[in-house]
Amino acid sequence: MQVMVTLTIAAILSAIAVPAFKSNRMNIVTARRVVLATLRLARANSITKSLHYQVSFPSDMGHVTLSGMKQSTPGSGTWAVDPTKVQTTALPANTSVTASSQAITVEFNTRGMVVKPTPGPTPLQLSVSDTFGMTNSLQVWPAGQMNEM
Repeated sequence: MQVMVTLTIAAILSAIAVPAFKSNRMNIVTARRVVLATLRLARANSITKSLHYQVSFPSDMGHVTLSGMKQSTPGSGTWAVDPTKVQTTALPANTSVTASSQAITVEFNTRGMVVKPTPGPTPLQLSVSDTFGMTNSLQVWPAGQMNEM
């Protein structure tokens, strides 16, 4: 009888713990997909609309911002964020984004190539992490392609 009570209690505790663990694990997967989708949308918009677009991860790390840009002065080649074309998406709870370099802003030019951070031979490494110690990485190459790692 005592064995049955012990097994029943263990089964109940397992039934409660397993869904909570899976939902926490899904937050990091969802955050990675949000970041990747936003980067791909920015690149696609920059090509199809012939405008610069940027994706930024503000310091509070709770969201990702997609911004359309416009030339400061027509023909100047200097681009600034157009406040009428800013879209903010919240990241799932307990997740954040960090970068391998100081820049947490990725800007795409009208050909879909990375302008900011200044492109080099190596890709920009973005890490999506959560408070449970899980980390997923993404790469943004100078030519604009993205890889999940």
